[in-house]
Amino acid sequence: MAIDYWRLTKEFSVGDMVQRYAPGQGGYSLSPFLGRVTAVHRGLGVVDVQFPYGHERMFPDDIVIVSPQSTSWFPPTLMDTTYMGLDTQRARELWASSAARKLWRTTEVPQGFHLDLARLWTKGAGEVQAYDDLWHKYAKFGTSDDDIKDEVGKFYLVGRNLAEALVQQFARRTATYWVAQNRQYRVTRDEHKNKCPVCPKCGTQMRKTTYKMDKGTKHRLFACPKDLFLIKQDSILGPEGQPVEW
Repeated sequence: MAIDYWRLTKEFSVGDMVQRYAPGQGGYSLSPFLGRVTAVHRGLGVVDVQFPYGHERMFPDDIVIVSPQSTSWFPPTLMDTTYMGLDTQRARELWASSAARKLWRTTEVPQGFHLDLARLWTKGAGEVQAYDDLWHKYAKFGTSDDDIKDEVGKFYLVGRNLAEALVQQFARRTATYWVAQNRQYRVTRDEHKNKCPVCPKCGTQMRKTTYKMDKGTKHRLFACPKDLFLIKQDSILGPEGQPVEW
């Protein structure tokens, strides 16, 4: 089933604050930093986003719109950017605040540390690789091994927790809902028990069907009889994110 990027771009507007999904990690980790949408190209099906480390053109299913209030969980150094609406003095105050020090080691590591960590995360580096790269860069300048290891682990944990919080937010819905950038869906507990998802668009009970692709390849689908919305059966997860046999 092809992704309609043109339709997805309609959900975004200039100025929206977004988080990105972790490259290579599906929908199970969100960036512990924000980006701001600077342009929406509906004809191309892409959006331009300014992140702390630079500007990117992205597909809309690689990002999710979030509230700017979520910045309270992020390393303050990643908020020291004009696009976040913080001037330099405000960013310095935030970096030195007691609230920031309770969450992050703001005085034990250099301010560029978390920015480098964000770049590694964006490139798809795992937690171990990120720690190794940052240790080689910062240990020689006196940053302790414990500080490096703790900040890297915390950064990746926040990303996973943010993704799970987003899933729980959508879990309160009463029908099958989209949960990851590869267009996976999770069903509610009732849908899982009844072994039949409900159409995310109109709420109609979906039906099983089979669709033939080129060269005879078959795909098992659920189809909505009302608006013909289609979901691959292997793209639907259980309420806890587990695979489901339909």
